[in-house]
Amino acid sequence: FFILTFTGKALLAQTDKEIIASIQVYTKYIDSLSDNDDKQTLISKSIAEGTITQESVLTSKVGHDNKIDTIRTTKNGGFGRYTIQNKTGDTVYRILYHDNINKNFYETYYYKNNQLVYAKIDYQEDGIGQTFYYREAYYQDDKILASSESKNSIDELFKERVTFTLQKKGIEYLKKLWTDEH
Repeated sequence: FFILTFTGKALLAQTDKEIIASIQVYTKYIDSLSDNDDKQTLISKSIAEGTITQESVLTSKVGHDNKIDTIRTTKNGGFGRYTIQNKTGDTVYRILYHDNINKNFYETYYYKNNQLVYAKIDYQEDGIGQTFYYREAYYQDDKILASSESKNSIDELFKERVTFTLQKKGIEYLKKLWTDEH
């Protein structure tokens, strides 16, 4: 395979493996920009934080008359959405979402030219930073190049937190950010 560029030079097409390696380098670069808080000239950081409440409703049939019993539980926690953009605010590099209802839940989305290139969810035990479930995916031009998922089974109680499409959610976060800011 080769690609003819507008300059007339032939280039070898990148394999998915090479593209994934370049995405990994890119995400590390974005993280390093974020970690360097001294005199930021390339990026702008924003933080949205607050409290969240989760209500669970369980129903079961009990007794001889099949009366339905409803059990409601409410849990409170906090959330944060941390965004890295260019200084003019027209290019998003990373959106990290974190909440801590029951466990520490992280969603991280990386964008290049405002296109999703990498997404990951990471579910951790409270307070110890031990991942018990993760899922990640690499993208190019809205196509999934590769994905992986931990082999650990996840409790039924927490499955609802991880059964979504990473790509769809990453695009939704970006759209919401544009809507909120413009």
